This record gives sequence, C-alpha cells and structure tokens, in this order.
Amino acid sequence: MNPRIAHALVSLCSLALGVLPGMTDAQSLPADAAENAVPVQRGGGLVPPGPDGRASVAAIEAAVRADAVARWRLRADAALDVRVEAVVWPDGSLGCPQPGLSYTQALVPGWRLLLRHQDRVAVYHASQRGQWLLCPGADPAPRAGSGDSRI
Repeated sequence: MNPRIAHALVSLCSLALGVLPGMTDAQSLPADAAENAVPVQRGGGLVPPGPDGRASVAAIEAAVRADAVARWRLRADAALDVRVEAVVWPDGSLGCPQPGLSYTQALVPGWRLLLRHQDRVAVYHASQRGQWLLCPGADPAPRAGSGDSRI
C-alpha cells in the first residue's frame, strides 16, 4: 500500500475515534481525581503493529510510559510503577467513550495499563492493534480476578 494512503487512513481513523494528541480545549475531558484535579486532555497514539497485525505489549507500555513522563513533566529515567492486564473491550471506544462519538460495535482485545508515580495515577487503555489512549476518570483499582498479565 502506498505510504501516503496508509498515513491518511490512520489519520482518518484517529480523527473518527478522537484520539489525536493535538486535541482542542473544547475536546478536553474533565479532570480526573487520580490526576490530582489537573485538567487533562485525552491523548493517545498508535504503535505500529507487527506483521501479524498486533502491537507488542512492550511497545504499548513504552509509548504510555513516555506519555506519562511528558504529561507529568518527569525526567525520562523517573521510576514508574506499571501494571498491565489483558482485557477485551466491549467496543471501539476501548472502555473510554466520549460523549457524542460513535464506535465500532465489536469486541476489541487489548490491555489496561495503570501507571503510578508517587501520588499520581493514570489509567491507559490499548488495543492489540496498537491504539492507546489516556482514559481520565477510569477507576484505578485493579479489575476483579485480574492480575498483572505481562506478555
């Protein structure tokens, strides 16, 4: 596939799902208590999937670590506690729907990542295809019956 067409398709899909990092203030979501009541914007990105169409959990974790470090204005070598659990999201919103948007109605396998640094907590949701996003307002408590499922 032509790289320009592929880039355009990824951009279009990102716009449809509302996950581009350069969101406007009108698109920002309310502050999450876990984010210390600092207004946050729902950011996200895409980790390129491998030949099998799946992104590695290590690549997703690296991307969300980098996002949290930048968001919290930490040094790159700051110690972050990261918990990863495998989940199946009920639809294309990855468990973090935005009002006014519609999503694909299909099960989406992925991960829930909980990042902690001192008194800060952030919850990220990701799909196995490489899409990830910060989910302000998500419950930071582990899901019942889930454990750290690093792959």
